[in-house]
Amino acid sequence: MLKNCGRKLVLSLVGATLTCLLVLMVDQQTRQVVVLELPEDKEDSRQLVLEAEQPPAQAVDGQEASADTSKATQTFSSYINKLTRVRRDVEQVATPSTEATKPPVEDITPNDVFIAVKTTKKFHRSRMDLLMDTWISRNKEQTYIFTDGEDEELQQKTGNVISTNCSAAHSRQALSCKMAVEYDKFIESGKKWFCHVDDDNYVNMKTLIKLLSRYSHTNDVYIGKPSLDRPIQATERISESKMRPVNFWFATGGAGFCISRGLALKMSPWAR
Repeated sequence: MLKNCGRKLVLSLVGATLTCLLVLMVDQQTRQVVVLELPEDKEDSRQLVLEAEQPPAQAVDGQEASADTSKATQTFSSYINKLTRVRRDVEQVATPSTEATKPPVEDITPNDVFIAVKTTKKFHRSRMDLLMDTWISRNKEQTYIFTDGEDEELQQKTGNVISTNCSAAHSRQALSCKMAVEYDKFIESGKKWFCHVDDDNYVNMKTLIKLLSRYSHTNDVYIGKPSLDRPIQATERISESKMRPVNFWFATGGAGFCISRGLALKMSPWAR
């Protein structure tokens, strides 16, 4: 019985030793991941993941041990330098840019902005009622609703409902018709900025004013987001029988866009 116990003990020790050696061998071949977290007082704290090689294994011979120790010291020093450089770079990224902190180019108020909301009658209840209960309710004077059908209930909630007499179809002709009415009403308003949104957009007026104040309304300014990663390809008529291809970028109306009055006035020959 004692022999069996001793034999089991020896086998257990051998198994544990082999397991430890296997773990050490695998560990030497892997790379160590070091996570550096920036101080909490940084405005844009984030985590940076760096890869660093494991230090060399210890040598048995004295000379080899000395050489490996020197190499390990250099590796560690190189790693610390790399860590310091990357941390400095990240701290520079986290520092607010001068563009965001510089004073506004022009002081504007909500009354300087003409917000056009394009909709269609079938969405008056499902979409416009929600907008009227949220952001439009706080910006009624600046918001104008352009639709294709009369709606007394919507008219009672705001006086700025404009029937465009355009088709309710979602075609290029119908959408261009509504956009032309929006443009004309903006020019008539005398406001500094024209901003177009759809009936499924939410507008944060405070943030919008902050953005627009970075630009002068007398300059040519067009703010928005393209829906494609390439220019639009179209054709332009230059005579009764001649067309030419044109390529251009444009900010999709679905995401919303803004145009300065200076640019809108230059568009007049093509917009009417």
